[in-house]
Amino acid sequence: MSIIGRFQISRDRNVTVANLVDELLRRNGDCEVSIEDGRPRRLAELHSEVCSLDAFLRRTIALRPGRLVAIYRTNDPLCFRWFLAIIRAGGIAVPLNPLLSLAEVRRILADSGTDILVTDKTVFERSIGQRSALPIRTWIQADEETETMDGFERAGETAAPLPPAAIDAAGIVAVFHTSGTSGFPKGAALSSRALLGARASSVLVGPLLGRKDLALIALPWSHIMAVSIALYGLMAGIRGCFLDHFDVARALELVERFRVTAFVGVPAMFARLVNSDPDPARLATIRVWLSASDHLPLGVRLRLRQFGALARLPGGWRVPPVLLNCYGMVELGGLAMLGIETSLFPGSGDRCFPVPPFRIRVADENGRRLPAGVTGECQIRRRGLAPHYWKDEAHGQALLTPDGWLRTGDLAQRNRFGMIRLVGRMKDVIKSGGYSVYVRELEETMLAHPAVARAAAFGLPHNEKGEIPVGAVELRGGSRASEAELLDWCRHALAAYKAPRRIWILDAGSLPQNHSGKLLRRALQERFSGETA
Repeated sequence: MSIIGRFQISRDRNVTVANLVDELLRRNGDCEVSIEDGRPRRLAELHSEVCSLDAFLRRTIALRPGRLVAIYRTNDPLCFRWFLAIIRAGGIAVPLNPLLSLAEVRRILADSGTDILVTDKTVFERSIGQRSALPIRTWIQADEETETMDGFERAGETAAPLPPAAIDAAGIVAVFHTSGTSGFPKGAALSSRALLGARASSVLVGPLLGRKDLALIALPWSHIMAVSIALYGLMAGIRGCFLDHFDVARALELVERFRVTAFVGVPAMFARLVNSDPDPARLATIRVWLSASDHLPLGVRLRLRQFGALARLPGGWRVPPVLLNCYGMVELGGLAMLGIETSLFPGSGDRCFPVPPFRIRVADENGRRLPAGVTGECQIRRRGLAPHYWKDEAHGQALLTPDGWLRTGDLAQRNRFGMIRLVGRMKDVIKSGGYSVYVRELEETMLAHPAVARAAAFGLPHNEKGEIPVGAVELRGGSRASEAELLDWCRHALAAYKAPRRIWILDAGSLPQNHSGKLLRRALQERFSGETA
């Protein structure tokens, strides 16, 4: 799509997530949108598949407007098709990470009132086991298996497509689950306006990426940034290819085979990539590195920019590739700020700017705007911003300041040009491989073990994941438990990325605390920082 076309669709408020694919096909005609299973996929094909799933939902399942449909299946592009189809049918899509445990999924479904589930045989047999395990009324099987599991519906060939549901741009169309201050998953309820809130990014990246580019995306489809990047990529006409899970060898194979020009991932993936010491020739086609979800360490940034080139000049000279840092929150609907690191502006990778229509300020605890160079909370605002959690609107409203700015919980500084530099986090959260792991949830899980009397969870530095979750416990008098037993207990109750990697068993009264009884996790971090091997 041309820059003018991107600008026009970014300004058209009649475009929603429900009618986005229809509008793109009407405006631009058919074009290549992705490479999947080793072959090109076109926009008309995507449109046909989404329309078919939409018709199945409305005609066979009798999906009513505003009804929630969860997607809990293998992480592949079919998840995104179901996401688009559910919203096109007027429903509310609820993407779930396939790494979540059965207990976590059961709680989310019960709390949200979701009773329609899209899954596949692999995830069902691995994580669910039997239909009575979850409070689901309608089971939908979405895979390539020849046999349909007992009690499941399956989408098939349908009649003529239905028109997209006419939805309110401010109405809820998706619920992405994150963890709130309680540490348990909360569903951030997002409107179409929120999901397309940073559509101007499709214009901003125009000078860097276009229809000739191919982006490798290695993010889970339950992650808000994966969906944001996919939506904006469609709007920008940038083709995509996808990894169901990150693997260095597989990523290098795809880059080399299909001449990938943009690589999208999280810092932990990039750390693993550069630490593998890849042959630069295998990454020679990369023009843009795009990092999302967490801070990308300087050392990794510098090494990434040694691979690939934005342009190659006569005489063997190369212009290093551009590195894009994406900042967002699920409560914002994804992307809100963008950092662009280029050779023209040394140190630019530490700074980012708001993507229109978002505005940014750095404020103190009373909401007063701070001068340049002073550290405060990064707060974000845009017209119509009304974050809330599904069935918990009050908690979402508590995220807003009295004058309507969203509290991000991140510490930042502003320079005299208005660029933002993030310097830390206010919340007690472990950022591990792009995921947020909340200490309260880990501690509650450890405390649920009958032998545990007290527990503390905290993060320790890791050279690839940024941080890893670990814990320390005191046992009940007369009780016995080994570290291996406690680790196994947590692995069965939590998603793999949340489960602690080590749990130290301490003598009674050894967990440090202050005079008011609050645990001093920093003291534990200092004590165990060299014992993670």
